[in-house]
Amino acid sequence: MDTATVLQILKTITGILGIAGNGLVCVVIAKVPAMRTLTNTFIFNQALVDFLASLSMILQSNIHISSLSPNRVIAFLQCNVWETSLILWTFFTASTFNLVLLTSERYFAIVYPFRYLAYFSIRRATAMIVVVWLLAIGYKFHIVVYHQIEKGECVPATLSKTALRVDGTITFLIEYLLPLIFMASCYIHIILQLKKASSIVHAEPSTSQQGDNSMSGSLLRARRNTLKTLFIVFLTYTICWSPSQIAFFMYNFGLDLNLQGAFFIIFVVLAQLNSCVNPVIYAFKYKQFQRGARALLKSCFPSLTEPRNEDNVGLSIIVRSKTQAKSAKQGPTTNNGADSKSAETG
Repeated sequence: MDTATVLQILKTITGILGIAGNGLVCVVIAKVPAMRTLTNTFIFNQALVDFLASLSMILQSNIHISSLSPNRVIAFLQCNVWETSLILWTFFTASTFNLVLLTSERYFAIVYPFRYLAYFSIRRATAMIVVVWLLAIGYKFHIVVYHQIEKGECVPATLSKTALRVDGTITFLIEYLLPLIFMASCYIHIILQLKKASSIVHAEPSTSQQGDNSMSGSLLRARRNTLKTLFIVFLTYTICWSPSQIAFFMYNFGLDLNLQGAFFIIFVVLAQLNSCVNPVIYAFKYKQFQRGARALLKSCFPSLTEPRNEDNVGLSIIVRSKTQAKSAKQGPTTNNGADSKSAETG
């Protein structure tokens, strides 16, 4: 079995899994009222992008253009859009950009909860999502020059070594390295903030030992769940995209990459696997999604039970701790309204 056939089969399987998983995430968020939160708005967009990427992956690997249309516009779309995989790579790029946006939203919600109330709203979230799509479309459109029409046939364009190196460097920075550094920095800061909040909670005087243990235990459980989820998302992105991005970067600088070898197949499949792995993370780690899925499937499976609602405990405690520290400096009045709203957004 040749490389093309193996890739076609693997891409098709990966695409089907991505459509099923991300489709379920979209349905749960859209159908369950309790899932319609600001954070889930970004998660819905992430699932939608990955759903479209999975669909495009299947179509791209199973539809091959044998001849170009005599119409110039259609021929351009066939050659410079379809054969260059512009649509698929636009979805991949939008997925990365939206993941950065989702990380930013979580970062502000946990580290700067009061600023979060000012910076994030439904209207602004919608605008941010639109910007993500526009940036992805505008940024990836340049790959139309990778192919050209010669004598009625679509052939790869001949680009200079300088052009390849510039494009490879920009792609490596924008689509991989900078998002990786940004997300890693956010996660590290979140970890430090949660540890700081934990020490504040342990230092708080309590009216009863039981209440203190409950507060500390809830914070520790929330911190542990947050850290595990963020680590899995970050690790998954790194594992899926690092091999192909590094190989592509080195290829543009002269690396002799065997495009028919086993490593090439692994690199391609890993990169495209990222489009279907997020729903698995939500299913195992995102408690609110678990409750939403249970609520959606409850009519079919009456035995399903609701888990404890501990998703927002950690952020609530962090906000309350910051409010108390702030009130100690400014006076006895506390901003209970801001506390409540901040906890809801967590």
